[in-house]
Amino acid sequence: MVAKAVLQNVLARGITTFGIDVASRRLLWRDRVAVLLYHDPKPETLDEHLTHLKTLCDVIPLSEVASEGNGRPRAAITFDDGVAGNADLLPVFVKHKVRPTIFLCSQFVGRPAVHWWLLPAAKKAGIERLKRLSNRERLAELEQYHVDNYLEEDATGLSAKQLEEMRPFVDFQAHTRFHPILTRCDEQECEQEISVCKAEIESMLGIECEHFAYPNGNYGDREVRFVKAAGYKTARTCDLGWNDSRSDPFRLKTIVIDDDATLPWFAAQLTGIPVFLRYVRHARNLSGYSPQF
Repeated sequence: MVAKAVLQNVLARGITTFGIDVASRRLLWRDRVAVLLYHDPKPETLDEHLTHLKTLCDVIPLSEVASEGNGRPRAAITFDDGVAGNADLLPVFVKHKVRPTIFLCSQFVGRPAVHWWLLPAAKKAGIERLKRLSNRERLAELEQYHVDNYLEEDATGLSAKQLEEMRPFVDFQAHTRFHPILTRCDEQECEQEISVCKAEIESMLGIECEHFAYPNGNYGDREVRFVKAAGYKTARTCDLGWNDSRSDPFRLKTIVIDDDATLPWFAAQLTGIPVFLRYVRHARNLSGYSPQF
């Protein structure tokens, strides 16, 4: 961990020293929209990030991602999974007057349930290995550990009370029911995870669910087809890049932000370079597309 922090600091210093951050804003970001992806940052970290971000760009809701710009860079703030810790961020959202989008797994919020990758059994079995199994194989392996009985205090998702308190300040949208890797699902599993999630969120919160995020960034033509058929207006990937009115609304690009990023590392991540290098290492291509399996 120390070596990783040192490498991050060196790369961050290099990016700012040579003006790469400024150049990326002028050449790549311009008046386009950077959709930032978080999961479970601490309030003090997000507060620091947003304070810096608002000196660089306008912060807009995800629903305005295709709107015409005014010449300034723009950013939309998104969170995946709907973990309980997101409730602690509400004062930060209010302070900075930003309206983020939180993509919910509809069967892990508002009830005593645990996101499957947060289970001790999943960690022991190897989360990355489980992701690569077919959905049926993954579920069968997890069932061996009897992981389907939880108490309220075990829940890892936002509670019904938290969802209600946050609803005036947050756009809650869809991230499947149980967060499987969609490309490892069969046709029926994939379609139901996408369409039923929409219906469940709308029923739970009394809102219109229009936006979707592909779990783990894994998707293909089949998943895009199901998202369109379900009636969503956009879908966010984990592919690296910026968006404008010409972007494919069902393949919105993003910039993944580390939840614990220091301010210099956050500034470096906004250039897209750290994510690009990570994808090159794992996917071994220069496309900027997130690794697929």
